[in-house]
Amino acid sequence: MFESNDTFVEEAVKVIESPQDRAKKTGALIATMMLLFATVSFSRGFLTVIMAILLIVLAILTIILFMNKNIEYEYDYTNGSLEIAKIIDNSKRKKVVTIEPSEVKVVAAIGTNESLKFDHVNLKTYDCSAHDEEQKDYILVAHSEAKGNDFKVLFTPSDKLLTAMEKYNKRDIYRG
Repeated sequence: MFESNDTFVEEAVKVIESPQDRAKKTGALIATMMLLFATVSFSRGFLTVIMAILLIVLAILTIILFMNKNIEYEYDYTNGSLEIAKIIDNSKRKKVVTIEPSEVKVVAAIGTNESLKFDHVNLKTYDCSAHDEEQKDYILVAHSEAKGNDFKVLFTPSDKLLTAMEKYNKRDIYRG
């Protein structure tokens, strides 16, 4: 029987829509409807063309806001390398970031002393978390030689993923 010491964990986290996202969608819908009413009721001559163009642009933006509602992040962890991809509407997949085990500085639950050290540090941030109050979010701080700087990733790993990460970065993982 073939036995492998490879570590592979794959999981997907669905993003919960925030109140700000709902407010944007509602505002865009109301603005589109008001512009439609104004275009039909009050415009005359050349003003009709301008208002119609604005209405079309605003309607397209509103449709885009409503279409991008199903967002998931996929965490692929293979032998110490973490790749995070964003999946939109179960069709478009975009790689967000790849982190090698040698790049990891710290992985800590948000709200712990280890994570608070990086709260006011101005680093490039990738928010790949679920925004779910019932799940615990973590911060991962890493240094990329290719980019020449530090960055942080907000994500929502499972216990299985954290256990796999501890295999390669035991002293850098702080569970909360």
